[in-house]
Formats: sequence, C-alpha cells, structure tokens
Amino acid sequence: VPDNGLSLAYQLLDKDGIFYAFRDATIYACTDEVVGDILSDVVVKLSLDFKDVEGLLQSDDDGPVGINMSYDGYLVFATAKGNVGIMTREFTDLQFISLGVDEEVSNSFALDEDGGIYVVTNKHMHRVQWDGSVLSIAWTADYGTGSEDLVVGRLGTGSGSTPSLMGTRAAGQDRFVVITDAQELMHLVLFWRDEIPDDWTPIAPGKDLRIAAEVPITFGEANVNVSISEQSVLVRGYGAMVVNNDYRVKNDIPQIIANTLSGGFLPILFSNVPALAPFGVEKLEWDPITRTLNTVWTNHDVSCPNGIPTMSATSNLAYCLGQRNRVWTLEAMDWDTGESVFFKETGVGLRFNSMYAGMIIGPNKEIVTGTIFGMLQFEADDVGGKS
Repeated sequence: VPDNGLSLAYQLLDKDGIFYAFRDATIYACTDEVVGDILSDVVVKLSLDFKDVEGLLQSDDDGPVGINMSYDGYLVFATAKGNVGIMTREFTDLQFISLGVDEEVSNSFALDEDGGIYVVTNKHMHRVQWDGSVLSIAWTADYGTGSEDLVVGRLGTGSGSTPSLMGTRAAGQDRFVVITDAQELMHLVLFWRDEIPDDWTPIAPGKDLRIAAEVPITFGEANVNVSISEQSVLVRGYGAMVVNNDYRVKNDIPQIIANTLSGGFLPILFSNVPALAPFGVEKLEWDPITRTLNTVWTNHDVSCPNGIPTMSATSNLAYCLGQRNRVWTLEAMDWDTGESVFFKETGVGLRFNSMYAGMIIGPNKEIVTGTIFGMLQFEADDVGGKS
C-alpha cells in the first residue's frame, strides 16, 4: 500500500504505448517487454524519484498528484503542495514552478493547444503557461473555496473537480475553464481562459473579474442549501453537466450507524446504499449572445454516485456509472433533454463500484470504466448500439 494514495489517482498512456504512473514520489514509465506483443510482460523502462529533484517536493507529505501531456509531447505534472512541472518523456529537462504559498492540489488539471495548463488549488484557479521552453504563470483568479474542513468523500479542500475546457478558437467560440467551486451551496464557475473582454465587468461586487459566470447547483430541488460534486464537469460545446456527490446520510437511521457511514471513504465504498446514494444531474449552457449561464435541464431520478461521466456525440447521450436500489448500472441520458434513455444493470458488490474512475467510449463503440478492483466494459450490443 503506498504512503501517498493520491499518487495513484491519475495515469497516462502515450501514443507509443508507454504507460506513465506514479507511486508515492516516484514516476514510472512502463511498456511491453517485447515491443508490439501485448501479451508479453510489462516492464519498467524508466523511473524517477521526485525526492531526488532539489526543491520539487516542498515537504515530507508532498507528492505528485496529476499527470497529463502537452500538445508538443512533454509530460506535465502537479504536486500536492502546488508545484507544476514539465519534462520530456525520457524524464529529462525537468523544470517546475510554484503556484504560491499554502496552495494545495487535490485534482488533476487540463491543458489546451496554446500551452495553457489549468490548475485549481484550494486557494485559486491558475493558468500556467508553457511556451515551449519556459513555464510561467499567466493568470490567477479567486473563486469560492469554501470551508477548510474536509467534506466527506473529498480528496482535499477547495474545488472537487479537475478543470474542464469549454469553447474552441477554431469555431470562434468564447473559451472558458470550468469547475465546480467549494461553497456550501456549490456553484458552477466559468473563467475566461484568454483575454478578458474589454467591456466585461465583475458579475457581482467582490467577484474576480476573470469569472464569466457563477451559478448555484441545486439539481432542481427547492430549498437546497448544500450541494457537492467531486467529478470533472462534463462539457460539450457550450453545455456543462454536473453530477451529485453528496454522501450525507439521508434516511432516518440510528445515529451510531449514521456516524459510521459518514466517516472517511466508507460513503464512497457504499454509495449505492439508499441511505447514502446521491441523486441528481444538472446541465447548464452558456449563451454567447447574452453572455449568461443558464440551467437547461435537471434529472432528479438518476444517481451517478462517484464516477466521472462522459458522452457520445454520435448518440447524443451522456453516460455515467450509476446505481438503482443498490445495483450498479450504466445510465444513459439524452444530452439535450436530460431524459433517461436506458440503463443496464451490472451487479451489487464492490467490484462494480466506479470509485472516482473515469468513463470513456472506445473506437468500436464500447463503453469502458474503471472500478475499485479493475474495469468494466460494455459492448455496443449491450447498449443497443447507442454508444
């Protein structure tokens, strides 16, 4: 068992079949022992202990968190104490930059084709810039970071979402970085990625000028004063979909049981249990004419307890690993209306629990998701060819 469990959260596979993964403070590059033979043993090609890089780790409890690849083929990483670094895939030419004092990272990050690296910490939203030779900080923005108390199911304080990117320059669209914040009543927040429009003013007194929109997420429920999400916001076009990850005990059960279920990561392990299972999905959309963010639909009935959702442009469906009455399911919702289109049951046990894993759609329309003990794959025929 690693000392730093967060180091295992994010991995990367490059175009050459090299798999990059952290364990504690060390990054490993792994590949097939026999090139081209996927049945041969997996071997470690390279490794680098970050503790051997002077100044990279700021304390004994610091360590790597996220990893991604720049558009020009460099490995980009972040550390828990707020350093962002870059190096070649051969672990050479490493450089890093600090995001500031007391900045902590508990999510991965997003990158764009212009060298932008978007990192959210417990204090700020940052754009780090890679110009092909040097890292610099392009901008830093405030957001609603919430309480310093760790919320049940969260890996850290501040935002619970890895940033998502909205809008493309090729389509002439407004371009944003998107997160959910950490206010008690969570908000979906859009930040201008590039130059802030000359005629833009703060959305409210005291708000950072870079914030383009900040809308409370209630999942369509009246009189809600608390909402939580730990997943990346699912973005396509100007649409952004948020899933509910509020694991607070909901039913009238004995307090001693409620206290037990509310501790540590037990709620995630048992987030298919009715007393804990969160319900609700909400989609919002940016209007470039009025320059406002508005709710398009909510679905009260779908439960996506702890997995990262995805969608298919071909089927126009959004997918998540959900649950219905303790049974883990694949859930499919219409991207335009939020209507539940179909679901497929998997099983009840922990082996079907997504445990924060991401979901992807493969080249043959298969839907693949990680689970706490491995992976699940749904073939196109399993879902009526709709993926």
